[in-house]
Order: sequence, then structure tokens, then C-alpha cells
Amino acid sequence: MTDSRDSRSSQRPNTHPADVPRVSTSASADDDRRMARIGVGCFTTFIGAISGAMIGVLIAVAVTFGTRCQPLDGLPACNWHIFAGWGALAGGLTLPTVVLWRLRRRDDAAA
Repeated sequence: MTDSRDSRSSQRPNTHPADVPRVSTSASADDDRRMARIGVGCFTTFIGAISGAMIGVLIAVAVTFGTRCQPLDGLPACNWHIFAGWGALAGGLTLPTVVLWRLRRRDDAAA
């Protein structure tokens, strides 16, 4: 004898979107990949700029220590804003470049 719960679940139509098999065309898959790359690129640009600026300030502190410059009260280093700006630019360019390059390599290997 079969369980009544099993017979009811087999007769119920698939109404949940996760249960419906998707028919993906290559155009929609390419659009999905493109949108994912745009999102990843924007997010990593933001994160790369912040982390690059922090590393730039760390370098500014080391340069300040090496040159024995006296920073103003409350500031971490002399000319810290210049180091932070260049670090933000470098981080904002390199992190998304590396991440998108790795994603493209993974997609090419899977194809």
C-alpha cells in the first residue's frame, strides 16, 4: 500500500518557480553573465578603493616615520591624503581587473 501523502504530492502540479525547469537560451545566459560581471565589477571597485586607501595611509605612516615629518595633531601621517588617493585609485583598478579576469578564465574553462 502506498502512502496517501506520496500520491497527493505526485498529483499536485509544479507551481513553485524553483520546480519549473528553465529553458535557457544562449542569449539570456550571456545577458545573465554580463549583468553578474557588472555587479561584481562595481562591488569590487568599491571594496578595492577602500582597501587601497587604507594601504596607502599605512605607507604614508611608514614614510612619515622614515622622514621624521611631524604630522598635524589628529592626523595619522604627513600628506596622508595623497597616499590614500593614489592607493584608492590603484585598488579600485586592480581588484576588479583581477576578479573579472579570474571569472572569465573560469567561464572559459567550463565551456
